[in-house]
Amino acid sequence: MSESKETTWTQHMSVTDIADEIDEFELDFTVRSGPQVITFMLGEEKYGVDILRVRELITYPVGAVTPIPGMPAFIVGVLNLRGVVIAVMDLRIRFRLSDAVYNRSTVIIIVEVEGKQVGLIIDSVSDVVHLEEEQVQSVEHLTAGIDSAYISGVVNVKESMVILLDVDHLLSAQELEALKETAADENSS
Repeated sequence: MSESKETTWTQHMSVTDIADEIDEFELDFTVRSGPQVITFMLGEEKYGVDILRVRELITYPVGAVTPIPGMPAFIVGVLNLRGVVIAVMDLRIRFRLSDAVYNRSTVIIIVEVEGKQVGLIIDSVSDVVHLEEEQVQSVEHLTAGIDSAYISGVVNVKESMVILLDVDHLLSAQELEALKETAADENSS
């Protein structure tokens, strides 16, 4: 086993809700090669998203998500976050998992997809972990009941499996275009 020098620092990250109440998390970041992912729970499974794709974490703004007619069922609506209209996707519906009740502990991860911010409703944030590229396995080892098109790989972290989401494939080109048009309409009104 080779020794590697690591530098660790602590970053304070704020989670803001619509009522401007701020909850602060203390996250430890480590400087090493390889990707870092934010892990989160969705049902009984743990998922991860590349931290470089995450723009912000917010608490679910109960009553502030406006439904948009004609959108796919997994797009539960849009929210106005400091003047930016953001489409909100329920990953449970997208992955055909059981329904969840939204409450003040529900979290939305804001990610960037092709220059557009999209909110992903999750159950809870778990951790930030550092991965080595060789740890990531292909999706053929996946046993969860979701479409592997949304998955970039799986990895074992601290004796639990983390499913790595490919945020670029959560929406089809048509769905992304429809969201851009909806956001443009909402911003102009």
